[in-house]
This record gives sequence, C-alpha cells and structure tokens, in this order.
Amino acid sequence: MTGLTTLTGLMKREQYMLNQFCHTLQAKVSRLASNDPSLEDTLAPFEQLLKGELSWSDANRIELALVDYYDDITLVTEWKRQLADVNRLSDHLKSFYLAQESETSTQVLRALLSRLVADLHWAKESKRVIRYNEGQMRRKIVAVFLCSFVLFFSPTILRMLFGIEFENLRLYYIFTAATSGIVGACFSQLTSIQARVQAANLDQVRAMSQLGYILARAMVGAGAGLIMFYLVQSGLLSGAFFPEFIHTVADLDQFQSELAPAATQAVANANGVTQQIESSLAIGTLARPAQGLSLLIVWCLLAGFSEKMIPGILNNKAKEATKS
Repeated sequence: MTGLTTLTGLMKREQYMLNQFCHTLQAKVSRLASNDPSLEDTLAPFEQLLKGELSWSDANRIELALVDYYDDITLVTEWKRQLADVNRLSDHLKSFYLAQESETSTQVLRALLSRLVADLHWAKESKRVIRYNEGQMRRKIVAVFLCSFVLFFSPTILRMLFGIEFENLRLYYIFTAATSGIVGACFSQLTSIQARVQAANLDQVRAMSQLGYILARAMVGAGAGLIMFYLVQSGLLSGAFFPEFIHTVADLDQFQSELAPAATQAVANANGVTQQIESSLAIGTLARPAQGLSLLIVWCLLAGFSEKMIPGILNNKAKEATKS
C-alpha cells in the first residue's frame, strides 16, 4: 500500500512538472505571436497542441520546433538560458557548447540552439529511462536477494518443518559455501546500484537491469564461495581468522582430548548451528563446529561480495607456485 501511494505521488509530481512546462511553452508561443503577427497562423497549430494532453516527447518536439521562429532577442536569451543547463551533458559536448559561448552570428546561434535543445532533451530522456531501468534492477536484485536468503537458510527450514537434514557433511559445507557466496554477491549488487548506474551509459544500464545479468553475478558469487571453501579446507589459507578443519587422526584425537566427555555430549545434543552432523568431531569436519562454520560463512560471503578478492588470491597463489 505504501509503495502504491509513493508511485502515485511520483506520477502526480511528474504530471505537474509536465503541465508547468507546457504552460511555459504556451506563454512562449503567445509572446512570439504578439511580437510578430505574421506568425499567428504558423504558431496556431502549436498553441492548439499545447491545450491537449501531451507527453514529454511531444512537448520537447514543440520546444525544438519553436527555435526556428525566435526573433534575435529571444534567440540570444534562449541560447544563454539553455547554455546554463549544459552541465547535464557529457564532458565533450559540454566543452563544445561552452567554446561557442561567444558566438554572435544569428544563423550560427540558431543552429547551435537547435542542436543544444535536442541534446538536452536526449540527456533528460536518457536519465528518465535510466531511472526506470534502475528501479527495475533494484526490484529484481531485491527479489534474488530474498531468494538467496531462503536458499541459505533452507537446511534449517527443512529440518524445523520436515525433519530433513544433510547426511553428507561435505555436501552441506559445499552448499553453505555456495549459498553464502550468492548472498554476498546479491548484497554487493544491492549496495552498489547507485555507483554502477552513475558510471554507466544508457545501454549498459539496460543490460545491467536484465535478470540474466543479475543471476550471472549471483552465480559468480556462488563460484567464489566454493573456491574460498576449497582454499580454506586445503590449508592454502590459514590463520587465526580462518576456520580449522580436522585433516588427520592426530588432529581428531587432539580436539577430542580438548573436550571433556560431558562437553562433547552437550555439543552433540545442542545442535546449535543447523545440522546434527556438524556437532560431531571427525576427519574432514570443522574443528570447532559453531565458530568454524561462522568463519566459513563470513569468508564465503566476503568472496561473493568482492569481485576482486578471489581473482587476487588465485593470482598470488599462481605466482607463488610459479616461483617455487
């Protein structure tokens, strides 16, 4: 209901701005006709059109057509006024028009003004289309983000509702790493929409708003999460902030000896993470299930969030392997 109210408010505001623009054009047509009575018949169709329902495209076409009927004073005035909006244009067009600021020839000014008005209309329409595609992209990313959350918590949901849980611990770790990467990638897209749209042109924004593009980025996140999991499990990435896996029988004995029997039983009965199988210590499992799984999730989230993290790690490892 709130979203519908907001949309209605935006539409009313857009219509109000269009009406004000049409009123300005009507006043301009009336002034031109009063300054030169011979133009009354020529400008009559424009005045009639402005009394009806127009779109922004129609109003822009009328404004562009009126340039040919400006007298010298109106021409110079409109040229200077339109030149004040040159910041809407790209840098190379802005530089071009500013370089013509001192032009005095009426014919040249009329041609320049026609081109400037057309370029400003294109810039405004492009921004309007970009805003529309940005809204579409935002809604799609939010939908994919919510789906990724459901997918990430699906083991817990399935266990709570239906008593179904992973029996293969390695498969569960792989699933968690991949879904964590997807969540990170979707979060990255959601937080960088504004910056990416500002740095892109119209065609690029249209491409980025496609569902296939968004899903492709999510799949890249899944791949990054899986690669991070294998890097951590293999021991290529290790340290106090990385999860620790049980690789040998000696490691298993060490971790079992660190836990008293009562504490081991409490861990098995708590099932505090998501799956009962996580709470058992065995070769190939996380040494400290709750903390280890949380660290694994965090690193896979970061791998999915950052597009440069995994490529950077792989490049460094490749260089180390080449040197060795």
